[in-house]
Amino acid sequence: MATQTTIEDFYRDHSKAVYAFLVSLCRDRIWAEDLMQDTFVKATRSMIGYQGGNPRSWLFTIARSVFIDDVRRKRPTPTDLLEDAGTSDPDITEVQAIESALERMPERQRTALLLCDRADLSYADVAEAMNITPAAAKVLIHRARMSFRTHYTEISA
Repeated sequence: MATQTTIEDFYRDHSKAVYAFLVSLCRDRIWAEDLMQDTFVKATRSMIGYQGGNPRSWLFTIARSVFIDDVRRKRPTPTDLLEDAGTSDPDITEVQAIESALERMPERQRTALLLCDRADLSYADVAEAMNITPAAAKVLIHRARMSFRTHYTEISA
């Protein structure tokens, strides 16, 4: 019974962050819910192999893997719910510009940027989640920010 409570606490502690990360990746809330369930099922099954460290970066690694596997299975791409909304609202226009800039970025850069800036992970945690060195994570995040800035400027102009 104590194990179940531990798993429930683990879920409560990290589910919102994992869900937000998955929504950032797939841009569809319902799809993100499905991916989050798959992520926690996979995490629960592999807890025996968990070697410590930051549990959130470990979960983000699993979530990213689940997302990539799902995309590879040729799942239809989600529709952007904001496309149906009017663009007269400055907040909606801003969100659309940000989402569009993120969409134009290479997947690897987008993931690193989201892990660092939206999920608030350190360079070391991003490196762990993406299976790269911390130095490579710093470079990747720097390039991702430059790429985002370029795409965002093009869209906003």
